[in-house]
Amino acid sequence: MDFSRIKIFNVRYEGYADGSVKFFGDMIKDLTGYAKEEFSEKTVTWTGIIHPEDLRGAKDAVKAGLKGDKTYEREYRIITKSGEVKWILELSQIICDNEGKIKSISGILLDTTYQKSLELEEARCRRLEGKYLNFMLAHEEFGLRVDKIREIIQLMDITAVPNAPEFVKGVINLRGKVIPVVDLGLKLGLPDVGNDHQTCIIITEMPGNKGLAGIIADAVSDISYINGTDIDDAVQSHLQAEYIFGMAKTSRGVRILLDIDKTLNPAELSLGDRGSPAAIPE
Repeated sequence: MDFSRIKIFNVRYEGYADGSVKFFGDMIKDLTGYAKEEFSEKTVTWTGIIHPEDLRGAKDAVKAGLKGDKTYEREYRIITKSGEVKWILELSQIICDNEGKIKSISGILLDTTYQKSLELEEARCRRLEGKYLNFMLAHEEFGLRVDKIREIIQLMDITAVPNAPEFVKGVINLRGKVIPVVDLGLKLGLPDVGNDHQTCIIITEMPGNKGLAGIIADAVSDISYINGTDIDDAVQSHLQAEYIFGMAKTSRGVRILLDIDKTLNPAELSLGDRGSPAAIPE
């Protein structure tokens, strides 16, 4: 780990089996917002400020150290007195009594919040970057990850399915496969601009390997590679935020990136016995 941006709180401490912690310095208040006396008097416990999602892993690290060489390294989040979340790297030594039970634990704490924020941002960028198919809906530009797309076909006759949701236009027979077709603009609450020679159907995978689905697009423009640094996942849009995982800054403006796994719900598109290839025109 790069320690150049990590603030070391060079405070010796001893933690005891009853949950109390004795800090030999006042810098712990800079880290947590709590005074050292609050820990020694058990007004606050160290495990009490560890983020609930990280508590089990933090405890498991101590157990593993106890079974090994009586040292451990663990990284977890704490929640400070003001409610701020910070990342901590703890390097500790377990002191046992003659019976092998924990007598005390001593070590140092490092504030890795800055380093962790860089790591998380790098991971976010790697997760979001990639090739996207760009298409139009109601004069707005959207993007779908290319690895979710099987093919693009011209608009064809769609057979209506009784009792289907309004945004499900029906089904098509694509080389013997019955595929539901979604009016994505209608589902997103966009105005209907009608069909023309550019209107097409994008065949994409549904989440969980639940088959294929088609989405109607007004037009397909191109495929482009988008860097993760150019994608903002803090979505601010007039559309339903649950269907969007990012907004991409491009030379043509802002592009809305759709989370197709959330947009296409297999349960909503399930055909059941309502259609079969034989009943649907080629």
